[in-house]
Amino acid sequence: MYMRKITTLIVAFVAVLSTQAQGFVFQFQGEDLADGETVIISAEEDLFGDLSCESSSLAMTLLRGTTASVTATLEVTFNSLNAATLQWCMGGNCQVFETSLTKRFAMGFSEQVQFDAIGIQNEGYLKATLRATVGIESHQVNILFVNGDVDGIKPLSQRRDGARAVYDLHGRRMEGRLPAGMYIVAEGERIRKVAIK
Repeated sequence: MYMRKITTLIVAFVAVLSTQAQGFVFQFQGEDLADGETVIISAEEDLFGDLSCESSSLAMTLLRGTTASVTATLEVTFNSLNAATLQWCMGGNCQVFETSLTKRFAMGFSEQVQFDAIGIQNEGYLKATLRATVGIESHQVNILFVNGDVDGIKPLSQRRDGARAVYDLHGRRMEGRLPAGMYIVAEGERIRKVAIK
């Protein structure tokens, strides 16, 4: 009798959790992103002639259901761009911030991220992490805004002349067989981004 009550409680708990699980993914240019993946966005001249980076091709999309309650945090972990404004418009209202911002909002089937670095003054990069939670499910995506040559990323300047070095987008040197992802390869003075599938 006692075991039957415990089993019933466990089944009820699992049923509640499964109804709360909405299921969502981040997408970039229409393609699903793996949890923790990094998107790279280069600076471009905007309508006013200023250099800006905009994440307009980045979206959060529900896999089940048509609406959801979202808690999202955008955190800038490195910034050498010296942009006039960092603005995040996800969730229906635009907010200017410096290093971190958390929002709670209701979303429909899909929501554009709309994170912008406006009026960029320096060559370099900005790295931010966006974490979103719907019900009990949580995912993150890394955003890398780049202006100019990617050797502005500090670890690349510490490489040995002529030696080939591979770095992930966190600036960590990689060795051995590389998993799928985006990497920065430095050979002497030549630096390039490489995607491994």
